[in-house]
Amino acid sequence: MTTRVTTPLSRRVRACLACATVLALVALAAGPAHAATTTASTPTGGTSYGYQPAPDLPAAEKRMGVHRLVYGSKGDEVTVLQMWLRELGYGSVKITGRYDVPTRNAVRRFQRDRGLGSDGAAGSSTIRAMKAARVARKATAGTEGWVFPIQPIKRVAPPSYWSPDQGIDIPPYTGFCGSQLTLVAVTDGKIVQEGISGFGSQSPILKVSNGPYAGRYIYYGHSAPALVKVGTWVKKGQPIAQVGCGSVGISDTPHLEIGISRRGGPPCCPGWGETAPLITEIMRQLYRAQK
Repeated sequence: MTTRVTTPLSRRVRACLACATVLALVALAAGPAHAATTTASTPTGGTSYGYQPAPDLPAAEKRMGVHRLVYGSKGDEVTVLQMWLRELGYGSVKITGRYDVPTRNAVRRFQRDRGLGSDGAAGSSTIRAMKAARVARKATAGTEGWVFPIQPIKRVAPPSYWSPDQGIDIPPYTGFCGSQLTLVAVTDGKIVQEGISGFGSQSPILKVSNGPYAGRYIYYGHSAPALVKVGTWVKKGQPIAQVGCGSVGISDTPHLEIGISRRGGPPCCPGWGETAPLITEIMRQLYRAQK
């Protein structure tokens, strides 16, 4: 009689087959994600390993305004937005690529400064305003030592209440005018004229004496009385007039319209919108610097 020696082996084979069946069922239940971790094509890099690709900022800058960036957004466009905010003086923002609470708050401040509401979302209108502000900011280089023209500044309404004109209309809070609001020279120069058609008989014009804007003229519309005479050389911050009370020129409420001539242009006045973006950005920068 021949002895069968395969029985124990057969049991082991059957046991292994059963085990394999169980493993297969477990793998099937785990789904594709589990199966992917066991393949030879498992990645050896990428974000799951802490690697972050370099941001393509030029491409992201070109896309700015195409998408509406909101709280929770991520990516290169948010990085560009944060860089722009810091460039425009909203330095509380950190460049993280994430549209976080500080970024939303900075966008809201920018929107209020430009009269755009304050929803905190960077849509097409907000992005356009940022682009314009960046262009104007580059053009205002050399005005860092200037001072805001209305003192005390705490009686001046914030930029969200300003409105464009040939220059920029800057109103005070209700009830302030005359001796309560002094107009000062924004920089060193010479008073070359008093009295401007449509702006009042005492509104002064200052000719800038130094810096990148030397030779250009700054007018102070709707002001009265004048505090210095034509021909006077003045230093920055020196009182030259007051915000007029009542109707001064073509105006029915106290405010200052301040404007700047075009390069090589006459003392007054620039065309509608010709230099308004420039003087508006200068005034916003001076306002923020002294608040």
